[in-house]
Amino acid sequence: MRKWWIALFVLILVVVGIVIVAYRYAAPQQELDLRYEDVPLRDRAIDMAKRLSTTLVLSEEDVNNLAKAQLAENPIRMKDAELTGVQFRLGDGALIADVNVEAMGRIPIGMTLTYDVEWVSPNLIARVSDARIRGIHLPADSFAEVTIPLGSELPDWLKIKEVRIEAGQAAIEFQKPSLSDLKSLLD
Repeated sequence: MRKWWIALFVLILVVVGIVIVAYRYAAPQQELDLRYEDVPLRDRAIDMAKRLSTTLVLSEEDVNNLAKAQLAENPIRMKDAELTGVQFRLGDGALIADVNVEAMGRIPIGMTLTYDVEWVSPNLIARVSDARIRGIHLPADSFAEVTIPLGSELPDWLKIKEVRIEAGQAAIEFQKPSLSDLKSLLD
């Protein structure tokens, strides 16, 4: 009987140890928040058109602020989890999000989500292509896509042709405006 109690005690210690290790492993590596600053996208686009350029370059910080603003307007709903912080970065051809969530109201988890982006007028659609908690892969299809409404932030006469994600910046290529569009801009 005594051996049984010792075995039970050791089993409980092992289970508690595994839970503590898993908790610490999944915990976020950095403190993140959902604060953002407004990006004057409309003003930048008008300045770009006045310079007769067709490319608008957004910094990593601009993209981060635009994506966080979209998350503030349309929060992602997750079962038993709440988004507590996010930081977006630009990789070569991909949008990378460091995400902090709180599962079941008390367990902090840090994840890295890699998004493939696609321009579908008037929105930039980001779909998860890779999801990880540190080195552990998660099923990418269990995460919702993020829609960034770039087109709705711009004047009606400006039409986006293509969006390219490069290391550290996003380049938005516009269709060349017609002469009547330029004339209405200068009036």
